[in-house]
Amino acid sequence: MRAAETSFHRTLAMVLCMSRCHQAARICHTVLLLTTFSLLQIGEAWLGRLGWQLQPPTCWKQTLKQSGSRSLEKFSTSLSLKVYRLVSHMDLPYLRALGLPICQNHLEETPSASTLQGWTRLQEQMRAQLKDVDDPNWGRPQSYRIGGLDISFENGTNRATAVLVVCELTGTSLIQIYEDAVDVDMNLPYVSGFLFVRELPAYEVLLQRLRESAPKIEPDVFLVDGSGKFHPRECGSASHFGILHNLRTIGVAKKLLCFEDFDKRAGEQVEQQILPNFGDDVPLIGSSGRVYGLALRTAHPGKKEDASSRRIYVSIGHRFSLDTAKQVILKCCDVGGSYIPEPIRLADLTGRAIERAWKQMQSTTDLDVPRLRQMAMDISNLLDNKQRKTLSGMLEEAKLDPRERLTNVQPQHLKRKQSTIEDLFLPLQDMCPDAEISAVLAALRMEKPWALAVLKEPLRNQPAGRAMRPAVLDASSR
Repeated sequence: MRAAETSFHRTLAMVLCMSRCHQAARICHTVLLLTTFSLLQIGEAWLGRLGWQLQPPTCWKQTLKQSGSRSLEKFSTSLSLKVYRLVSHMDLPYLRALGLPICQNHLEETPSASTLQGWTRLQEQMRAQLKDVDDPNWGRPQSYRIGGLDISFENGTNRATAVLVVCELTGTSLIQIYEDAVDVDMNLPYVSGFLFVRELPAYEVLLQRLRESAPKIEPDVFLVDGSGKFHPRECGSASHFGILHNLRTIGVAKKLLCFEDFDKRAGEQVEQQILPNFGDDVPLIGSSGRVYGLALRTAHPGKKEDASSRRIYVSIGHRFSLDTAKQVILKCCDVGGSYIPEPIRLADLTGRAIERAWKQMQSTTDLDVPRLRQMAMDISNLLDNKQRKTLSGMLEEAKLDPRERLTNVQPQHLKRKQSTIEDLFLPLQDMCPDAEISAVLAALRMEKPWALAVLKEPLRNQPAGRAMRPAVLDASSR
């Protein structure tokens, strides 16, 4: 049934995207879904027994009124999605992650008891597949790639930025080689113990984009900003993600989680423990005697005045032992110099840089928010530091009107080599033609000094809306 549901929703997503191609297809799309909805009303009780949910439209007249002067395309998709509510709670985020305009009131603010039971059963099924021992072929290699996954939230909104960073760790050197970010709608309700519903869809999109654009640099292990086995059902986001895709994962939580088997008293006892040296730890043991993870000292004494209090909570995600997870984390912190493992720290910094740039862009233009955010993501994802500086210098030297649209800029007025214009400016012009110069410059001035080693192909070789393609360096440039 789960496979059938997933296939159904992906098919629906494809139909919705295809419906934008032709006017007639849009009309047929709406009529088809309205007819289907009428038929499904008859079988509502049967569907409920299967664990599906059918939600009738709240107010058709309100939908028609709100559509106002919208194009038929927007009205068709909006009305269809308001009417067609055959969804499973786990699959709905996939539609949202694909960028489809899901209306906001698709779920109750507080999930029902049956919904929570379904999520609980899913986590228990996943937990049964968790591997908490090292892979036979791991062998503690001297060089390996580590991914960092993190989500940065924008205060006061339901928007967030999910980021994947990949670093190459060799001996005492850790170099970032890849970055990718996607816009996330966090309108789904927050429920403690079920963060996978909000976070997993974005992580899966990032993984898919990596495998499409740069499959040769897929990480050997992923560090996830969240919990793994340190969870009421021993299956936090780090474990869920690892089990679902059979990846090595480690959970890295910045805050101590308390639940029935590891209550507040147990948490206080852990917090009172003094960890004087780098690498000291306290096991997170529940009242049942189960070991959920470690409170790990990852800050070097003397680097900061409050270094003694710097600790994180490490737990097995999948395909690792707790001891190996600890060693990987310490290696990342020792090389990076922060108490936060370097791949996660870089992912967090990248997300914050994008959010800062987006706020600056908002203050300079009236371009609609979704397109503005996508432009911020594309400029961050597809242009490296040197390319962004080249483009911003090119536009600043031209002394253009800040309200001028990018599409109106004549390439012959730009003081750069023709090859540079063809590699960078013309693709940027095609990518966001309606953007105002002020907004483009705000995005291009995005500062990411930690990503100087990340080199990307020229923009003309990179499709908009996709993940970066690493630059291919010849032997003389390495």
